This record gives sequence, structure tokens and C-alpha cells, in this order.
Amino acid sequence: MPTIRTFIKQHIPFLITFFLIILSGCSGGSKLGNANKAYLIGEYDRAAVQFKKAYKKEKNKYTKGEISYYLGECYRKTNKPKKATMQYARAVRYNYEMADAGLFLGDCLLASQKYEEAIEAYEEYLTKEPLDKRAHNGIASCKLALNDSITSRYTVAKIKKLSNTRYSDFSPGYASSDYDQVYFSSMRTEKKKRKKSRITGQGGSNIYMAKIDAKGEWTDPELLDETINSEFDEGSATMSADGKEMYFTRCRYDNEQPRSAEMFMVSRSGGKWGEPAQIEIADSLLVAHPAISHDGETLYFVSDMPGGRGGKDIWMAKKGGEGGWSEPVNMGNVINTAGDEMFPSTRMDGSLYFSSNAHVGYGGLDIYRAVYNEEKQDWEVHNLGRPINSDGDDFGIAFKGLEEAGIFSSSRGSSKAVDNLYEFSLPKLEFSMKGQVYSQKDEEPITDAYLRLIGTDGTNVKLNIRNDGTFGAKLAPQTEYVFMVASKGYFNYKHKLSTVGLGDNKDFEFEVGMMPMEDAIILKNIHFNKDDFELNTDSKQELNRLAAILGMNKEIILEIVAHASGEGSGSQAVVLSQKRAQAVMDYLMGKGITTERLSAKGVGDTEPMVVSKRQARKHKFLDEGDELSQRFIRSIRGNSNKEAAHSINRRIEFRIKD
Repeated sequence: MPTIRTFIKQHIPFLITFFLIILSGCSGGSKLGNANKAYLIGEYDRAAVQFKKAYKKEKNKYTKGEISYYLGECYRKTNKPKKATMQYARAVRYNYEMADAGLFLGDCLLASQKYEEAIEAYEEYLTKEPLDKRAHNGIASCKLALNDSITSRYTVAKIKKLSNTRYSDFSPGYASSDYDQVYFSSMRTEKKKRKKSRITGQGGSNIYMAKIDAKGEWTDPELLDETINSEFDEGSATMSADGKEMYFTRCRYDNEQPRSAEMFMVSRSGGKWGEPAQIEIADSLLVAHPAISHDGETLYFVSDMPGGRGGKDIWMAKKGGEGGWSEPVNMGNVINTAGDEMFPSTRMDGSLYFSSNAHVGYGGLDIYRAVYNEEKQDWEVHNLGRPINSDGDDFGIAFKGLEEAGIFSSSRGSSKAVDNLYEFSLPKLEFSMKGQVYSQKDEEPITDAYLRLIGTDGTNVKLNIRNDGTFGAKLAPQTEYVFMVASKGYFNYKHKLSTVGLGDNKDFEFEVGMMPMEDAIILKNIHFNKDDFELNTDSKQELNRLAAILGMNKEIILEIVAHASGEGSGSQAVVLSQKRAQAVMDYLMGKGITTERLSAKGVGDTEPMVVSKRQARKHKFLDEGDELSQRFIRSIRGNSNKEAAHSINRRIEFRIKD
């Protein structure tokens, strides 16, 4: 939804940009006079009351549609999408000629979580305005919300100590490098007892401060002194990196003209704030939401000045030049849209955060991260996903430096458009490895083995294997590991794993089959589909392990013996199994194992598998010691069980030759 509403809803000087809409089509005359005047100067709460009265008295259907449209605008701009939906729908039904009524109807349905209806509204609007990207993004937003395809591991919780009133609290900003002091905007009225705002129905906006005490709890918010909080509205405070300067918005107004939003800067010395000075950076009705970069050289802000992409855009200016700042530069169409982009904030890493109601999102204002791509020479924008973003308005985010933690404001869960402060954090990733070591000869646990774990973070530890053959260890994020398992009478087992780039917790599980230095060796997962000799992914992974073992044990000479089962006559089975053996040999040669150390032999179905204890546990229709001859398999009940038995038989054995 347009953001005038958001920043209005905050009654804040913020972005109170008001388009001087001429209601010349209304035929209600004096009936609409008060409503029109209140709307034109941005008093949407008061205007809504007057429009409702005028609607009840109006007889003309077209005018009723027009009144419904502007009543919908009042609700939309004060963040009441469900009420706005009814009014826009009525305006469309009465064929009111303002085309964007259909667009705003879709926006409000999206914010009300009525996604299928919203898609229908957007599609109907696109029949009239097929090139409007806002509607196309609206449809994409509905599909995003339905699929919930952008999620993160952030945890979010309301800060009850700071947001404990029925009034809006929003746009937090940290004021110290210890992140134990926060400034935020609030529309609470208890301490100042200001009259109810005609814009939002809440109190006026002021800047408050709170600290974390010795117990780790937030203190009660304190209203800043009158050098900063005036008779007008103040909000969207942001601090310089050293905490000595504050940038904020002030919205001056009178009862006859639209409100103007202006930016101010104030310095602190000896714990006291000085006199605020206006930042004269652009000749526009609206300049608001200042955000200073970490190095203090770039000022980001919001304006509706000419040269933008539509609605309210984010602009930037560099320190220097006449008036202290350079000519403003629009942030471009990757960041800015035909809708509203507001509430910019910056981080130490140079990334920019902002809120928008026209990028693809979950409805209302969503928070986005913009990172500059040096190679492309442009910004890349990403939605932060749930749970940071919600179906309500989410905006004004502040991070604790480079930590993935901080505070933001949101109207989620509020039917009255009340914003609250929420803390968020990204829990540390947790990784582990566990598994069991067993002999490939009898599949019994090996208890006298040990495991050596080496990591790129400096890890180098020896882990003993438990009595049941199991092992386990914690792993660090962003680390590459290699581990080796050794036991007397067995060839060493070596494996690599990595937590680099993983965004979710993960437990790595392994079944470590140790190859005995005698007799036939059967590798797990070297199996084939019926009538096929192609190696699958699991087979290749297992052969990669074998190649690594052969690389560490240069004296080994292997005979590759392949088996078939239930795949044609005796001669056909032999031919097929020979192709399987050759496929394995070719793969190992491709991994650097020389021809002199390998030979391939296909035996068809003449050497049936004897069922092991582990296989019997896995396949309930088999018993340990069963010989999977073709006759035995034919006696098994059930076609699926028969095929499972054949699959076990289609295997590769590696026989060590002296």
C-alpha cells in the first residue's frame, strides 16, 4: 500500500507527502466541503469521518463511488487495509473513473491476506493499465505469500518493555557502539497529553530514548527535551557512528495547508543536545527519513522531488558543496519504484536497508537489503523474507553493527495500524557429525578404531570410537574438514565434508564401512538398476572413496567382480555383469588408478549373495544366512520383495589379489 499511509500513520513528519488531489468531480457541494478540506491537508482520520457522513446523504451513484474512493484512500493511508478494501470495491462497483482504485483494491486485499481475490483485482486492473509494474509485482507478491518461498532463521519477538502502550512506536536507532541505548519515535500521549492526531487518530510523534540497565533490561522510555521535540511532529531519528550527531525529521503544519517534512541535524556535547539545524538539501515539499552512512560522508533520505521514479523515492547526497551537501542523486530504478520507498538505514558493511510497498513482498511495507555489485555497477535488492517481514508494515530496521541482530518496527497483528518495536536475531548455526564404524566383512561394529578430524579452522583432534562403534563431534561454521578412520586389520577410511556456505543447521551422518585386508570386499551402494550398467550418483560417491583408499594404499591390486540377478539367461547375465565390472574399472581408471592394479570380471547370477545380519534387519522378508539364488528369490512372496532381493544381488565385489 502506498506509504504515505505508513509515514502518516506515524503521523510523522516523515514522509508526509500530500498530493493536492482536486475533488472537482464531487457533486455533493457543501456536504463534502469539510471532508475535502481535511483530506487535502492530510487529516485522514478526520476526513474519513466526514466522508462517511457525506456518503450516507449522497444519492448520485457516481458521486457515491467517488466518495468511496477517497474514503478508501483515507483508510489506506492510515494503514487500515480491510476497511479500505470495502471502499475501493464499492468505488469499482460504481464505475468510478479513477483507474488506480483497482490497483489499490489489489494492494489492500494483499495486505488483508486475501491473495486469490487480490490476484483477480490486479488482473482486472491490468486490462486497463497493462504496463503498470506495480500490479505485476502485486501478483508476484500474492504468489510469494501463498508459497512462502522466502524464509530465514531469524527469530523475532516484541519488546514489551518499550512497546507497552496502545500507541505506535517505530523507527528505532542505536546510539552507542555498545548497542545499549536506543532512540525511537512514538505517538504515545501520556507524558505530553497532546490532542489526538487528525491524521491517524493517535497522538503526535516525538523522539524517545531508552537504555539497557545493569540487569540487562530496557529502562522506561524517556522523552527527549524540547530542543528536539517541538510543538510539531518529530521522528525517524538516526545517529552518526560516534553517537555525537542525530539526524531526524520534523513535520511542521498549520490548519490550512499540507504539512511539510524537513530534515534536521543536532549535535551532542557533554551529554546534552544542542539546537537542531535544518538540512536544506532539496527544494521539495517532502524531504524526510535521513540515514547517515557509517563514515558520515553520505546522507540517504526520502523525497518526492521531480526526477524520481514515482511516489516517494530514496535519494542520496555527499558531504560537501554549498549548504554542506552535494546535489541529491536518485538511487535508481533497481531500488526505487513507482510506489513508495522509505525508511532507509545503513550498516558498517556498506549495505543499505529500506522499506517498500511496490517491490515483490508480503503486503504493506516490507524491508529490503540493497548491496552494491561492483562488477555490475548497480545495486542488488533482496527481500528479507519471513519472519522479519509480515502481512503488516515492516520498516525502520537497525542492526547491531555487523551482528545479525537488532530492532525494527512493525504493525503486524494490529487491526488499528499500531506499530510496535521488535527485536530480532539470527541464532548461531549448529553443525555436527555422527556415525557408526563397522566391518564390511561381517557388518559388525568395530570398537578398536579411532577417528582423526582435521579442519581449516585449526581443528586437529583424535576421537575414540565408542563400544557400539558409534562416534560424534561438533563442527564449526564456514569450515572444511577431512576425517580419517583407522583400525588394525582394515584399510583406512577417508572422507571430506564442509560447512562452508550452509545456511541451515545440519547433522552429517555416516556409515563407515571399513574394508578388511583380506578376502572379498563389498562396497555399500554399488548397485545397478535392472538390465542397466550405468553408474548412479551413489555408486560414484562410493567409488570415489575406494579410489581415495587405493591412493593411500599403493600395494593393493583389485579384481572387480560384478553380479547380475533376474536379468535374462545365464549368458545374458554374464555379458551384462561384465559390462558392469568394466564400467567400474573405467571409472576408477578415470580417478588415476592404473590399469595394472585393476581387472574386471562378470559372473552373472552364479554367485548369489548371502544375507547379512544388517540386511536382514532392513528387509523383514529375509533372514540372516539366506542365499539369494534364483530359485530362492522365486519362492519369495510379493513382486516388490522379489525385486528387492534381485537388487541386493546386483552388486560389485572387490577382491584383493596377492
